[in-house]
Amino acid sequence: MKKTIISFAIIILTSVSLFGQHRFVIKPLEGEYWWGAVLNKGFEQPFTNFFASNPYNLGSQASGSATMPFLLSSKGRYIWSERPFSFEFDEGVLIVYSNYEKIEPITAGETLRDAYLAASRSHFPFDGREPAEIMFTKPQFNNWIESAVLGINQKNAEDYVDGLAASGFPCGVLEIDGGWQVYHGKRAFNLDTFPEPARLFEKIKSYGYSSAIWVSIFLSADSRPEYVAYKPTAQNLLVRSKTNPKEAALVFWWNGISVTLDLTSEPIRQKFVDELKEFAEKYHIDGFKFDGGDPEHFRRNAVYSEPWMEDCDFTHAYNLAGEVFSIHEFRTGFKTGGHPIVIRLNDIGHSWEQLRTIIPNMNVAGLIGYPYILGDMIGGGLNTTFLPGHFFSHKLFVRSCELQALMPMMQFSAAPWRVLTKEECDICRSFAQLHCAFSDYIMDQVHHASATGEPIMRSMEYQYPGCGYETVNQQFMLGDKYLVAPVVDEDDSKTVYLPSGKWKDDLGKIFRGPRVLKLENVPLERLPYYELIR
Repeated sequence: MKKTIISFAIIILTSVSLFGQHRFVIKPLEGEYWWGAVLNKGFEQPFTNFFASNPYNLGSQASGSATMPFLLSSKGRYIWSERPFSFEFDEGVLIVYSNYEKIEPITAGETLRDAYLAASRSHFPFDGREPAEIMFTKPQFNNWIESAVLGINQKNAEDYVDGLAASGFPCGVLEIDGGWQVYHGKRAFNLDTFPEPARLFEKIKSYGYSSAIWVSIFLSADSRPEYVAYKPTAQNLLVRSKTNPKEAALVFWWNGISVTLDLTSEPIRQKFVDELKEFAEKYHIDGFKFDGGDPEHFRRNAVYSEPWMEDCDFTHAYNLAGEVFSIHEFRTGFKTGGHPIVIRLNDIGHSWEQLRTIIPNMNVAGLIGYPYILGDMIGGGLNTTFLPGHFFSHKLFVRSCELQALMPMMQFSAAPWRVLTKEECDICRSFAQLHCAFSDYIMDQVHHASATGEPIMRSMEYQYPGCGYETVNQQFMLGDKYLVAPVVDEDDSKTVYLPSGKWKDDLGKIFRGPRVLKLENVPLERLPYYELIR
């Protein structure tokens, strides 16, 4: 391993601070590109101009996704801090602001992979723990779209389960999404709409599926006794307000205004976990979909169990609570790279433009220590797409399914058997079966990731450094053996960048790289992928 060298020459520490932060300027090396920090900004990476004159603050921002205080470059350098920092790029120049420490680039080698592996070993090592295997080996199904369109109640949930079983689609985990609860913060079903919840989970089990259910950290008033009980001891149990520490901090989220338990306190976090375990045991539920946790929800007006903590530290604590369960899903995260955390992308809209953000975002997830990544719901995770009168493209839905087929995980929500023609549904089923056919190889990559930290999905620059692939972001490597190039344009075309070597495509044709392939009129049922022949 190359000796790590600390480079001082291009650091400028000014005595002038921005928002109380020290300012560091890191000039780029010739031909250097940078990635990292914010998963949901992967489609804007490698960085050139990014939040210029308006630094991105990892302490209070996450853009609906996972973040890490970590940036890495194609020239083997990286930036790491134990605490959140702010940063921006101005014409390729990286400017970092920190309240905590001197930020210096560490030279760990010569490539993006060198930088990532050195940082992972030093700052977020993997210890062999993994999420549940069933999350990778078979597609997941989540009833969110169907319940939001048809109605949130037990009958529609059971109809979804029965429809899935009759459809012939393979399924590993079936998630029951939000709306089941009597009110937010209480683990109890609304018996007016879910009169026999135990029967629902018995049905899921009867078909051989594992189950998960939506939960959040929000405590809504709703005249609930739990809220009233917490209120007098807000300073002990709830996240507190910075402006009035005797009161609970208000949490502003998509369903209104709530408060939340202070999960940064280990005893309170354990209380939350114990409540979840008791609830899961009561209904024989296998895991949870954890929603919320965004640092933006606190609006920088929260005080936590330790005075030095920032909003991102609540997100980190939320991850620590959820990783107890081997079947789980998070949308947000902070500094839990190296942990067995499953992250799904922020809600994806139903458009070709949104479809094209998925691969670069997921590639960046691997580059910041989150290899167990899910690309949101096939066809998009916004229920408005599937309401009457809204734009819906059958082709886009099928291409979205194609996109996920050879990713670490794939998840359906809108029922293909309801929204597609029979022929289109058959195509989606074949992609789901393709994912299952690759399950042994995918699990090999999961095991490799948990032991070494290496991403499961890898960007072209990560796997083939110095070959001019820094900005190639609509294809990816699955491990080191398969190059996957889904069609993400409405005109059915695809440009494929094949590196040096001998490659066999999904149709059995042999190509020798390096070369660029221009595919036209790619059939809807085809996912172009290329196996490296050693």
